[in-house]
Amino acid sequence: MRAHDSLITTPPAVFAVSGDLVGAEVARLAERLWPHLLIAPPETLVDLATTDTVDAAGLDLLVAARTYAAHRDIALHLINAAPGVLRAVANPAPRQGALPVMA
Repeated sequence: MRAHDSLITTPPAVFAVSGDLVGAEVARLAERLWPHLLIAPPETLVDLATTDTVDAAGLDLLVAARTYAAHRDIALHLINAAPGVLRAVANPAPRQGALPVMA
């Protein structure tokens, strides 16, 4: 019996943010997310269900990860995110002097 490629799937990796995406939590997410994205998984989810606040560094991380994932044809989805966060990540406003957060 031969396996059919279309039947073989890899479940998406889920990165749950613990509380607000500010300060040290941005660094913790970056430390887990970047190495994962570098292996080019087919699909990745970032769960923001418990997140009420995202600071500028958190937005920079999400925008940079989304841009990198799109460049590598990786499906990166933000789930359970507030509408404002989704808008900010989809249409980032240029900020003078801001750099993407890199791990």
